[in-house]
Amino acid sequence: MKKLILLTYTFPPLSSGGTPVVLNMCRYLPANDWEVIVVTVKNPVGMKIDPTLLDDLAEGLKVIRIPHGGSGAGSLSFKAQKQSPLKKLVSFIAHNYILIPDRVITWKNQVLPALKSIIEKEKPHAIMSFGPHHSLHLIALSAARETALPLIPFFGDLWLADSNTEWPSRLNRLVESLLERKVVRNARGIVATTEGSTGYFVDRYSNMCPPTHVAENGYDPRRIQKIDSSVPDPEYLTAGWTGNFFASHSPGELLSGLEMFYNRNPCSKLRVKMAGGIDSVSLERLDRAPLGSKVTHYGHLKWADVPQFQRDCDILIGYLTPRSGSELKNSSKTAEYLVTGRTILGIVPEGAMARRIRDLGRGYIVPPNLEDIALKLENLEYQWKTSSLRVPLDFARIEEKFSAENVMRRMADFLSRMAGP
Repeated sequence: MKKLILLTYTFPPLSSGGTPVVLNMCRYLPANDWEVIVVTVKNPVGMKIDPTLLDDLAEGLKVIRIPHGGSGAGSLSFKAQKQSPLKKLVSFIAHNYILIPDRVITWKNQVLPALKSIIEKEKPHAIMSFGPHHSLHLIALSAARETALPLIPFFGDLWLADSNTEWPSRLNRLVESLLERKVVRNARGIVATTEGSTGYFVDRYSNMCPPTHVAENGYDPRRIQKIDSSVPDPEYLTAGWTGNFFASHSPGELLSGLEMFYNRNPCSKLRVKMAGGIDSVSLERLDRAPLGSKVTHYGHLKWADVPQFQRDCDILIGYLTPRSGSELKNSSKTAEYLVTGRTILGIVPEGAMARRIRDLGRGYIVPPNLEDIALKLENLEYQWKTSSLRVPLDFARIEEKFSAENVMRRMADFLSRMAGP
């Protein structure tokens, strides 16, 4: 069996969109002759924590946790702290002009020596870095150079071309473009989640680009088997959304579309359930008319409860902000939505996510602007009343493309090709 060092900050108990991908690698790569040795942070700070995720770790998985910072940074919970104007200014300067590409670069002095020691002991066949955070690609590159290991960066989201990223200055973007080029030039292979994302590297770096592989954001069949066959409340048309809004990924257009819909249709039977991270300004909008009592935010669900929450809806909403780069993305929730068998509404630009929802789920696609959203919701409510909502039918295709067992089998083949001499 071959060995893979997986360097990742996104690992239980941290809960983010990338966590399912990492869990799937750890569970299903060993079934395809790749032992995964996880190198992650001991004291995660600044991201949502879900301790129940620890229960989902594969039995026998080797996890090595390296401290990040001093002992005072070891809290497993995150609370927003009020900062003085001076501290806010210092924080802005540090995060945008010093901690490049991100704050996890400060982990390098602690994790790099540990990585080299682990490599010396385990004799792995390759090292994979999972980002974001993209500083992990730079740390893994240093370890790969010093130990002559093949480097295979996994871009869960793109670096320069990610729609959620905003650049404080041209200089900042220039520096990070040079860092991305450095990683690509020294990588043995590159993994990303959509054809457009791997195509970005091929188009941008041409002959410099190593072989690429698409590893879909898949679903774990073990989780899906645990949900029951309950049906949504027949009195209401229930729409659900799960995920996290952060940075420039804002629910603004979605909420505006819902407001327009309810103003036009005050007696509508549509009720919306939202679970995950939402900014405080948007939460305030949920409490005001016309959304109050019709759109409910359930906060952060436990990892184990998400599939049942999705199954209890008539419609599941996928959403991407209308920004450059969104057309390359596909949410990690898309596969989970498809396998529930529920109707999917993609409020997304045309691109990777739209194609998956439309082609595999017979879902509905609408651009993320309020007028189109409101009109589509009116149409869907009519279809619900007439029992004509479209749902996925070809589950064999969905399983082949998105089941983590199949996704990781294909990725194991790619790793084997890249880890050769």
